[in-house]
Amino acid sequence: MSFIETGFLYLGDGPDVTETHYAVKVPYPDKGPFATSRMVDAARNAEGELVGRMVGRSLDKQELRWDSIPCEDWWRMNRWFEAGHFSFYCRYFSHNVGRWQTRRFYLGDVKCEPDLVDPGTGRPAFYRSAAFSVIDCGGEG
Repeated sequence: MSFIETGFLYLGDGPDVTETHYAVKVPYPDKGPFATSRMVDAARNAEGELVGRMVGRSLDKQELRWDSIPCEDWWRMNRWFEAGHFSFYCRYFSHNVGRWQTRRFYLGDVKCEPDLVDPGTGRPAFYRSAAFSVIDCGGEG
């Protein structure tokens, strides 16, 4: 697959999401910070030393931002979310472990700035500063 053919994320209803079997292919963002959080159960012992352990597994969050995105691309993704897909399976490249993996995620905040809005229809020509994040639900899947 070439860079252009490969999606950035693949979203679907079940854990069998792949690069060829998905409901929505998310295009490469202009910016997309990848973040990982780890819950820690920690305290200090009598000597003041940290005693702790990680609880559960690492949780990933992908922030996606487009400086400009065509309306149809933006609407296609958001129509899928609005059709009852607040949580979903996401196939993504984990920058922590260097491989594609699929986990259950949920949708974070969504925002965009309509640009060149037609005063007669209210429809924009495209969106600027469009963004949303997908956040790992945790657990096994």
